[in-house]
Amino acid sequence: MTSRIITTRQTTGPISPEYLAFFALVDDAKALSDKTTALRALVDHYRVTYWGVIRPLQQRQAGLKRAIVVMLDDKLTDVTLSAKQQRLLKRMICRTAKDFAMQGDDDMRILHDKHSEETLTEIEKAQAEEAKAYFEQMMGESLDGEDVFDNVDDVLHASIERMRKQAQAREKAKEKRRKRSGKSASDSELDAFAFGTKESLRAIYRQLASALHPDRETDPSKRSQKTKLMSAANTAYSSGDLFALLQLQMKANLNEAQIAASLAADKVSALSILLQQKLHDLQRAHRDLEIETVAEFVLPSALSITAPLLKSHLNKTQRDLQSNINDLKADMVSMTTSAGLKRWLKEQAEFV
Repeated sequence: MTSRIITTRQTTGPISPEYLAFFALVDDAKALSDKTTALRALVDHYRVTYWGVIRPLQQRQAGLKRAIVVMLDDKLTDVTLSAKQQRLLKRMICRTAKDFAMQGDDDMRILHDKHSEETLTEIEKAQAEEAKAYFEQMMGESLDGEDVFDNVDDVLHASIERMRKQAQAREKAKEKRRKRSGKSASDSELDAFAFGTKESLRAIYRQLASALHPDRETDPSKRSQKTKLMSAANTAYSSGDLFALLQLQMKANLNEAQIAASLAADKVSALSILLQQKLHDLQRAHRDLEIETVAEFVLPSALSITAPLLKSHLNKTQRDLQSNINDLKADMVSMTTSAGLKRWLKEQAEFV
């Protein structure tokens, strides 16, 4: 496949396979970078709908559920309820109150503990002990000596910190062994690679500095544009960002011969390795953005994230929320009478 970088510029002669492979990597990185930028813009666009429409409906739904829990607590005084119906009512109160309590609602925590055989604190401590035993088995060492674990989150944070310390200890031991054995041939190769890469980045930067120097431009608008590009080049060079420097070469309208001239033939392979690392980072960043988007909008994970998918999903979410809100309102009306409450309990029994 012919590189887009090459086909959009004047060609002056045959291009070596090494250069073609390098420019193909640049094209792949550019395409993935553009894809990630487009996805981020898409997510930002539909996030407006989420926070402006979906989030208020979710809050309304939560408010109605909370009101129903309080209402059910009051209904426990209904003397016409059987012992079985009262037990069912308490289980429903505890189940929903627990959800709110886990989000920091202290009043719901009190309400849960009022009707549960175990307090929420006792439940959390038991879950923490189970999590502690799991992580201890996985890490091969005890978490004893850490702070008291009140819940699973405490155990998770302590386990992550312990694993971080284990990794640091392994790295220090590895470094200590390396220093004892002296510098290896691979270390020398890495030093040579780093030096060659630094020299190549400097060559690209110098070429850009020459092409973009704003003082050489008489037209005010072009001078302003070159000033911005030169600032970007300074930032890219200081951070060692090869991909950004290559993109700036394209923005500076350098032809293929000029670009190739800044890439020494004996350094192209090393630069290709650096660009492959950049491509890997871009792939990981895109994958992370997809995972974050799926989690934020509660999307089906197996589908590609597109504008039609997001629009359809948010519309369905809106309809489902509105339908559930209407059902919750109807439930509250039904529960105002003893007969209505009993019918509602019978309907809910299969879900508890």
